[in-house]
Amino acid sequence: MPTLLLSSLMVLLAGAALCVGLRDNRVSAGVALSTQALASALTLASILPLLRGAPAFEQALPWPPPIERVVFRVDGLSAFFLSWSLPMTLLGTAYAAGYLKPYFDRGRHGGPHFALLNLTSVAFVLIYTVQNALVFLLGWEIAAVAAWLLVIWDYKSQKIRFAGFNYLVSTHVGLFVLVAAFMLLHSRTGSMDFHAFGELLSHPSSLRATVFVLLGVSFALKSAFFPFHTWLPRAHSAAPAHVSALMSGVIHKAGLFGFLRFVLLMGRPEEWMGWSVLGFGALSACFGVLSTATQRDLKRLLGYSSTENVGIVAIGFGVGLLGWSWNVPTLVLCGFAGGLLHILNHAFFKCLLFYGAGCVYRATHTVDLERLGGLAKRLPYTATLFLVGALSICALPPLNGFVSELLIYSGLLGSTAPSSQDNLVLIATAATLAFVGAASALSMARAFGVAFLGSPREPSLQVGEEAPAWMLGPMFLHALAVVVIGVAPQLGMRLVRPVLLLLPVGPSADAALAPLAAVLSANRALAAALLLAGVIAFARGRHARRSATWGCGYTAASPRMQYTAASFSAQFARLFEPLLPVLRRERLPDELFAQQSGHLASHHVDAVERRIFEVLGRGEELVVQASERISEQPRFTFAAGFAVLLLIGVLLVESAAR
Repeated sequence: MPTLLLSSLMVLLAGAALCVGLRDNRVSAGVALSTQALASALTLASILPLLRGAPAFEQALPWPPPIERVVFRVDGLSAFFLSWSLPMTLLGTAYAAGYLKPYFDRGRHGGPHFALLNLTSVAFVLIYTVQNALVFLLGWEIAAVAAWLLVIWDYKSQKIRFAGFNYLVSTHVGLFVLVAAFMLLHSRTGSMDFHAFGELLSHPSSLRATVFVLLGVSFALKSAFFPFHTWLPRAHSAAPAHVSALMSGVIHKAGLFGFLRFVLLMGRPEEWMGWSVLGFGALSACFGVLSTATQRDLKRLLGYSSTENVGIVAIGFGVGLLGWSWNVPTLVLCGFAGGLLHILNHAFFKCLLFYGAGCVYRATHTVDLERLGGLAKRLPYTATLFLVGALSICALPPLNGFVSELLIYSGLLGSTAPSSQDNLVLIATAATLAFVGAASALSMARAFGVAFLGSPREPSLQVGEEAPAWMLGPMFLHALAVVVIGVAPQLGMRLVRPVLLLLPVGPSADAALAPLAAVLSANRALAAALLLAGVIAFARGRHARRSATWGCGYTAASPRMQYTAASFSAQFARLFEPLLPVLRRERLPDELFAQQSGHLASHHVDAVERRIFEVLGRGEELVVQASERISEQPRFTFAAGFAVLLLIGVLLVESAAR
């Protein structure tokens, strides 16, 4: 079986090389699609036995020095992530063929772009299968650099170049932290193999706690948890739609994979680990959804919702870790099952939403909610598919987001913790998750209502035609998965089951859905009722008579009389004003009978990013003041230099003594 995975690696690399050399964009797209389709088929064929319950398999291969030998191992965790990562990248490449066509028509060479999409799949295979830290870092870096180059596709824009640079710096800060954790483990084991790491981490110690924190920071940077998320809204706003979709839904799930991989290596966690992950996830979910509800850029809004949803995943993992440390299998099962299923669900509905935003941009050349409106009439397929994704991300039945969050709620509310104080915290976390769901519903109602309903807010904005089949096809497949997993969650649990069997959850991994049977039955009944209502409405709509609407004598309403995106969420944003700083640009008339029109624009900036810039600005002032003091006071200069030399001497003496 590992031979099939290695064959997929070779196919992807060969496809990437061909894409770079070919000059015809259609041929490059065809090569990328065919090689990714073949690699996906080979990968699925190799992992299918694991999804059916077969044991893990591995294969050792020689590797150039200094590694010498590397083990490729595929277990339940690898199979879960591989089962959807490569197929979703294939769908993203198909979407790119339609989305980038206007660039190709202007003579832009797209071969390197398709090659980078192939390299992204190569990175997945390496990250999810290798058992050597150095080769893992190789795949990690391939994914990071490929994503950066994909983000700056339209590199002539300074804004896009800055967003790409911001992402590159952030991801490499995470890389440095990850390298520090690996070097710390290597210093104690003398090996870079994960098996040796696992033997060391299986025993509670200060080293294990330090490594857990380092790995947590690194993987949080990769997956854009609060407060390490500042690169995310800029990158998603700047990148092409399919790149934003793959980054949010697929690429940066590698951070969650890395976290789970080392959790399984460590074995039974300490209680503080579960509480820290739970609190960290709740904080990330709250901040993410607050920022989502106030953004005017549609892609930036969807970017912040990724921070919210990885926070929801972390809440599930925190519940699972607590259950593991308390020896409560029900908590382990519900927490990890809900978190893993939400990873899969988020990949489906977030890619769908970003693809919808790409269709909007292709038709209007903007994603500014303050300029959009009434798009449902011109882009009916995009509007319908976007609505499916929006309802799912709000965790509304009968779609897939509802099922995964229901599992997490079941763990938070349906299990007994060791003490009443612990139970209160879990209940408070459930209340926090409910608030996140309500705020998410507000933000998605705002995004869909402002962009697709009503009348155009800027009549001069030209709206093009509906997206081509290359773009609508992947959207339809994602929407279909959103509905199917919502109605039949057992299909999603089949992918999750191999991971759960690696955890202390008892003999049956399907037990997580058993207590929810009544709710899931009601979910299916609701789906059937909605389908029937849709068929009836469609049939009646085709034969309905059309006539003028009576306007009560008032029929000249202006598009400016509609709610704007800012006014829609103004009252909500005012409640959390300290966390949602806003920039206002205004030119208000100061005359009784103004001859010129006024102007008002507001933009909610990232609170963490703003604070970082403030600290950097103050740091620059401190450096300037210190340099002036040094130049003016020679005694201070001598004392500072002597202190530095003394510190270096002490460090050298200590190292020699060791």
